[in-house]
Amino acid sequence: MEKSFKTYDFKSNETIASIGASGGVWEIYFASQVDGLTFYLQDIDEELCNDEEIKEGILFYEKFLNKSIQGKFIPVIGSETQTNLPESTFDKVLIINSFHEFLFPSEILDDCKSILKKGGMLFIEEQLAQYEGEIHEGCLKPLYLENELIAFVENCGFVLQRIVDKGNAVKIFCFI
Repeated sequence: MEKSFKTYDFKSNETIASIGASGGVWEIYFASQVDGLTFYLQDIDEELCNDEEIKEGILFYEKFLNKSIQGKFIPVIGSETQTNLPESTFDKVLIINSFHEFLFPSEILDDCKSILKKGGMLFIEEQLAQYEGEIHEGCLKPLYLENELIAFVENCGFVLQRIVDKGNAVKIFCFI
């Protein structure tokens, strides 16, 4: 988690979208480390992405870390093709371990372009396939090979800036 935190380089008062965030477990932790962050937690599953789930996550981290969390968290329900997030709003868009689950990744990436502020950054943190056709153990969906993921995102109009290797076949891709 520490490598992710350093890579994302959060700054106070940033507005961040997290696509496929469920109840915001990672994002709540990030907000525990930097005050003044606003996270829009987007998902397509209302049972996982709602105020109650977010409150439970905040209470967990406040108790675990013995400190109050100063971030703001806004749940947003999207669809398979639209995030339903406001345009030109976000300093950063995060997609953490969910890109391989998107049924319409081109549409979601097009949406990401519209919701980022000028100069905003897209971060995709993803477990990568070690061989063609490898399936993710948790969701049973195919994983991307590294070159496939990069080519796909670049074909949608993003430019790769850097890659951070977290180990265990997980990398963070930073695009503008």
